[in-house]
Amino acid sequence: MSRLKATILCIDDHLNGLIGRKMFLENHGYEVLEATGGDEGLKLFKSHSVDAVVLDYQMPGMNGDVVATKMKRAKSHVPIMLLSAYGPLPTSKLEAVDTFLSKSQPPQILLSTLQDLLNSQPKPFFSRWLDTWRSRNEGVRQ
Repeated sequence: MSRLKATILCIDDHLNGLIGRKMFLENHGYEVLEATGGDEGLKLFKSHSVDAVVLDYQMPGMNGDVVATKMKRAKSHVPIMLLSAYGPLPTSKLEAVDTFLSKSQPPQILLSTLQDLLNSQPKPFFSRWLDTWRSRNEGVRQ
């Protein structure tokens, strides 16, 4: 039996933002699983069929970049959107995610970016890792 709606996993330790995002996405036709931390989010990610992840960066215990890395190791094909209220993040924090948005962006930007992620075929984790490795080692000769 195929699912009609895409399932989005939202992870955020701020309950108001999490519930608001869940309601917004459900009102736009998505099924939403929610978690209030990285460990809980990883358990849901591994035990459910998820089409995309919307993940907060700053969380106690395990930041979003660490959660994203663990998710990509388990299911590299699932796109991950990282959110942060703290402005742009260093590139090193974005290596395991498919896109980054500031939480201050209007909800329609979140929606359109999420739809773009779902409609595109993201590169597998290894391909992105290899691209990163190559860019870091350009000009290095033995």
